Amino acid sequence: MRKPILTVLMIATLLLSACWTEKAKTVVVLVDATMSIDPAEYERCNVELRRLMERLGRGDRLVLVPITGEPQELLGPRIVHIHMPKERVSYDSNLKKARAYAAKQIEQFVTDLPAIQAKATDIIGAMRAVQNEFGANVELVILSDMVLETAELCFPTAPELAHPKSAEALAEQLARRDLLRGTKVKVGMLKSFGLEKMNAPRREATQAFWRRYFLASGASSVRITVDLETIGE
Repeated sequence: MRKPILTVLMIATLLLSACWTEKAKTVVVLVDATMSIDPAEYERCNVELRRLMERLGRGDRLVLVPITGEPQELLGPRIVHIHMPKERVSYDSNLKKARAYAAKQIEQFVTDLPAIQAKATDIIGAMRAVQNEFGANVELVILSDMVLETAELCFPTAPELAHPKSAEALAEQLARRDLLRGTKVKVGMLKSFGLEKMNAPRREATQAFWRRYFLASGASSVRITVDLETIGE
């Protein structure tokens, strides 16, 4: 009697395993390509992007976006889309091939960043360029000093960024409630010449602004760290 029962259980387990598939995830990474970033930081970015890519599973996607001050029509061609295959083949050969190609794409993306030398740091513009990617099964990773500098708002001089409370109030005003739609946000702070020139209260206000902006724009969670190695966790 035991054998038929065990056989039925094994068949049921196999059928459930065949039917169950983990929902694919998307990781969107914005990387600062402005003049204020210390060029040495791009090696750290390269290592972290490789780490994020290695953690992708079948069907997962990685979207790389440089942070510049360019209009969306000029920024678009710089965006890199990396896809992991969904199909299973023997020895995972297609997954290994995809990872090898992705490593080359990442290397080229990072190599091109210092040459952009953007004068404006339009983090919000970069987010809007890929806003269709955001959702509940998406992670947004931002590698930047987070010092927004555009014609409309300049963090180093804006009076609202002198104190955390006024920075949070400004973030509430500027937030787009439907932008992130449940996306998890992780920020890896990069060393920059601009950030070094700002006093402690303004640096604190910068982080307060972004934390409030992301949450008010629909993020499910926000984490800001200087330790890039923990971004993918």
